[in-house]
Amino acid sequence: MASANSPPGRSVATISSIRELVRTSRPLGWFAAFALFRIGIASAQHGVHDETLVTIGLSVALTFPFCLYLFGLNDLADKESDIDNPRKGNWIHGAGTTIMHPTVSRWAPWVGCAMVAVFIPVLPIAAGTILASILVVSWAYSAPPLRLKEIPIIDGCVTASIMIGLVCVGFLSGSTPSSIPLETFAVAPTLAGLHIFASVVDVQSDQKAHHRTLAVRAGPRAASVVALALSIVSAASIAWLDYAPPIAVYLLLQPCVIATWMLLHRRFTPRHAISVLGLAGLLTLAYMALVYVRNR
Repeated sequence: MASANSPPGRSVATISSIRELVRTSRPLGWFAAFALFRIGIASAQHGVHDETLVTIGLSVALTFPFCLYLFGLNDLADKESDIDNPRKGNWIHGAGTTIMHPTVSRWAPWVGCAMVAVFIPVLPIAAGTILASILVVSWAYSAPPLRLKEIPIIDGCVTASIMIGLVCVGFLSGSTPSSIPLETFAVAPTLAGLHIFASVVDVQSDQKAHHRTLAVRAGPRAASVVALALSIVSAASIAWLDYAPPIAVYLLLQPCVIATWMLLHRRFTPRHAISVLGLAGLLTLAYMALVYVRNR
């Protein structure tokens, strides 16, 4: 009887583990990483690019495998605190409990890393170097001993470097370093500011989970001031840099949304603000990747 019941039990455990792995990888992150890479590819060739097995394969690897590595290492390091973290247990913030099979939980992120790293030697040297750097920085962000996510300001800079790095890998997969426009790097303050503002939204959850973000250390108001200041830096650069119109609109939107929260925080909650920015950011990436770059 036990042997007859064991296959269904294993099947349930397998399905549960797969579901938790997918939730750990944050499916919205799949789209963001994929879109950033594709924007770089399309921009380098002015919207026209001859696909290769490498670019197609890496496009796929930067979805579930890369995000499983990026976020899975984070969840492994935070598995004790995540039990008491009310944000967890959904498709946006990741799994709230450890995967049933501990070996799967421990090794799955590194399998995802290997599926991305296999493309490093077949990319142009500059692109491969940046991709390798992204994998190293992703580890340093989440895992001891560096654990960069515990260092305010630096945590936002790491997020910005990963996102910009993905665009650069796309650029350099079919172009040269000199062709990367300055605008690609000038959005870094906005990306760092967005990450810091997210800590304002999650301050109560982070306090319970013992995550020492800027909002936890200095308070939500101080963190929002830093996020606003960084956002204004990128927005101000619109005057002398040649941003794509969708990017310019987003650069102006972010400081406006953060400032609106600071002025009307009783009616316009930080969660409302981050939802507006998150939706606007995803729409901007989608439009840039699918429409603007290819049709300009």
